[in-house]
Amino acid sequence: MRKRMPAIPVKATRKKRAQVPMSAAMQAAMFKVANVAANVSRKDEVAQQAARKAIAETVEDWITFLSENHPEAVDEFYYEICMLASAGNRRRIAKHALIPEDIFERVESDLQQQKEEAEHEAAKAEAQAASKAEKTPATAE
Repeated sequence: MRKRMPAIPVKATRKKRAQVPMSAAMQAAMFKVANVAANVSRKDEVAQQAARKAIAETVEDWITFLSENHPEAVDEFYYEICMLASAGNRRRIAKHALIPEDIFERVESDLQQQKEEAEHEAAKAEAQAASKAEKTPATAE
C-alpha cells in the first residue's frame, strides 16, 4: 500500500514558522528570559543613576575646591560644559551659584560666532555648488 503525502509539504512549514503556535513550555521559557532581561536592565539603570548622582555630588565639591585653588580651571570647566549643553541646559547652568559671572556671556558670543561661521560656510558651499552646476552644461557643448 502507498503512503499518502502530508497535506502541507515540510518546506512550506519551515517558511511559515511564525504561524506555528508556540508550545506552553516555549512560552514559559520566553517569559522567563524576558523577566531576567528586564530585571538585569532595571538593576543596571539603578546602578547608572547612583553613579550619576555620585558624580553630581562630587563635582560640586570639586568645583568648590577648584574655585579656591585654581579659579581659571573653574572658568574653563563651566565654559566647556556650557558649550556642550543644549540651550535649555545652558540657561539652567547659568543659574548655578558657583558659575563665574562672565562665562555665560562668553559662551553665548562664541556660539553666535560659530553659528555665523557655519552659515557663511554653508552659503559658500552652496555658491560653489551653483557655480559648478552652471559650468557643467557649458562644458558639455
